[in-house]
Amino acid sequence: MRAALLLLCTALALTAPAVRAASHDTVRAAIAQAVAERFRAASSAQVVVEELRVDAPEIPEGVVAVPDPGARTGRPAQFTLRAGGRHVGIAVASVTVSVPHVRTTAPVDRDAAVTAEAVQEQDGEVTGVRFEPLPRLDEVIGAHARRALVAGEVLSQAVVIVPDAVRAGDEVKVVARVGALEAWGVGRATASGRVGDVVRITRGSARGLQPARVLSPGVVQVLLAQPQEIR
Repeated sequence: MRAALLLLCTALALTAPAVRAASHDTVRAAIAQAVAERFRAASSAQVVVEELRVDAPEIPEGVVAVPDPGARTGRPAQFTLRAGGRHVGIAVASVTVSVPHVRTTAPVDRDAAVTAEAVQEQDGEVTGVRFEPLPRLDEVIGAHARRALVAGEVLSQAVVIVPDAVRAGDEVKVVARVGALEAWGVGRATASGRVGDVVRITRGSARGLQPARVLSPGVVQVLLAQPQEIR
């Protein structure tokens, strides 16, 4: 009996580190997915989660990580861990992100418009930026700097004023796609948004508000709709 108990304790001691490692891998994957989605670059972003600390009694399947507001790349950030609609713990990690972005190649004065000669598209690590979509090249050219910028800065919503591609009250072109089928119509936005944002629109005789993703200035794609619904 004593030998069996000793054997059981030894097995548990050996298993615990493996369980903790698996739980940390699960949390690390949840954080990486959450950050990539915040940048709206799930397919193109390279996310590395380092210095991970987890405070949770257990990590259930389907755990998701929700970053704190203001969390940034390259520095410790806190994440709330949730599963099945309930809070299951907290994690802190330093997250490195490599993603397509726009960087200055020359200084830009405060309130000055960003010119094409002063910026360049790159694909690499972005440090010290919030977990949010970074503006594209066509969005930053002509945008005004919120503060003086030096050469080599990553352009984000924090440093340039990116105009909305769709504004509340605007008439918009609406496309619905199902497989290879595509249909176009018109609608009206009830909220403002940048490219990639989901806004609500109204369309002709259609009842209620419909969600639509902003594709480009004045153009949206209605979500979960059938082509024949566009009028």
